[in-house]
Amino acid sequence: MRLPSPGRRLRWTAVLVVAVAILAASVAPPGPDTGEPFVLLGVAGDKWLHAAAYAGLAATAGWAVFLDRPVPRALVLAVCLSAGYGVAMEVVQAPLPARQFDVADMLANAVGAVVAAVGMWVLVGTVEESDSADRD
Repeated sequence: MRLPSPGRRLRWTAVLVVAVAILAASVAPPGPDTGEPFVLLGVAGDKWLHAAAYAGLAATAGWAVFLDRPVPRALVLAVCLSAGYGVAMEVVQAPLPARQFDVADMLANAVGAVVAAVGMWVLVGTVEESDSADRD
């Protein structure tokens, strides 16, 4: 079994789409306050949303660079790109009246990126083991 390998342009277009979606969500005014925010496992719901968004960005970036670099390097690069983008989004939010700069959001972004990279590492290792077993 091999991972899909579309062209470089399509892979980086997917990264751009995810990054633009995160930018749009980051600068849009927040919706109306609906009362108590949800908390899951002692972590505020917005942190889970940050982690999920940046896990998606890291997974997409990892997929984009995966075919051009060895797996560990590709995943480290994907985490660095995603976490760096998370920092940039917090800086963009700082001057916006309805938004704020939040170090906890940056941490949630980085955690989501790392979780996605670890998941990809496990997935790729499983696929590579399956490929080598098929060849034996």
